[in-house]
Amino acid sequence: MGERITFRRNEGLRSIHPHWRGNPTVNGKFFNRQHRWKPGMGSVLKWRFSPNPQRKEKRTIKWNPKVHYLTSLEKVVGNSLIWLGHNSFFLQLAGKRLMIDPVYGSIPFVKRRSQFPADPSIFRQIDYLLISHDHFDHLDKPSVARLVADNPQLKLFCGLNTGALIKSWFPNLEVIEAAWYEQYVDGDFRLTFLPAQHWSKRGVSDGGERLWGSFMIQGDGITIYNSGDTGYARHFEEIAGFFSHIDYCMVGIGAYKPRWFMKPNHISPYDALTASADLHAKVTIPMHYGTFDLSDEPLFDPPHVFAAEAKKRGMPVIIPELGEIIKLQPIR
Repeated sequence: MGERITFRRNEGLRSIHPHWRGNPTVNGKFFNRQHRWKPGMGSVLKWRFSPNPQRKEKRTIKWNPKVHYLTSLEKVVGNSLIWLGHNSFFLQLAGKRLMIDPVYGSIPFVKRRSQFPADPSIFRQIDYLLISHDHFDHLDKPSVARLVADNPQLKLFCGLNTGALIKSWFPNLEVIEAAWYEQYVDGDFRLTFLPAQHWSKRGVSDGGERLWGSFMIQGDGITIYNSGDTGYARHFEEIAGFFSHIDYCMVGIGAYKPRWFMKPNHISPYDALTASADLHAKVTIPMHYGTFDLSDEPLFDPPHVFAAEAKKRGMPVIIPELGEIIKLQPIR
């Protein structure tokens, strides 16, 4: 029997792409448009048993990031973001409060290497929870449980089928699932789910069943892109065609070595800046580093490489410290 292809979308949302029928699935599995490779056990074993040229650096040079520990959100006034480590952010925009991929502690089999910079109980009156995909370093059930318990009014915005998993944990949670290019509108506030080059898998046999992606977040005249987990691909240029002005590009820079293994699914500090340039973003904000040891490079490597390369290219960047309150404004 041949492959069965069907197109999936949320019929209740508007697509910003006039020719996008929805995300294609093959035998119920989502896939990337440009690069359908995903790591098999053979590739994983090859990586784990290959020599790491930065092994000594990882052992001897400590990662001690500065932490601005938050005991309340009283000082968060107006449009602001706070980096909480890895891909986790608190975002306040257009009077809305959002949490993106919140992970408060360690994840299965991987210890957290930087302090979570806040008391989790301070995250109250959260309007939206954004989950980019189902991997444990982005979708952490204990953290989501805490957030849902403290915020019964919370709405979840995520990719197709990811919401179904989370709703099975929290049946009363309001879920908005989206295909790529689908947009949710709340007054002048908008959330758009967009492509990313990655994959999904949480159990033994569920690979590809849940859609991964990136986000565009808009409000108060400010447009913010969040890449989720992604490799470098042509989707960045395509996204720029739908958004003429992007103020901030939040993009991953870590878990990028060795390149032969990580390149399809984790963008490097160099390609992160290229991706931001493809988007014509005004300011680039790095993420996905310094929290979990997921690859060959030391935890301190990605931000150092990113900062040096940004200076070389003359690109404006903001590298938030953990828990630091970053004020946001339209950039013209």
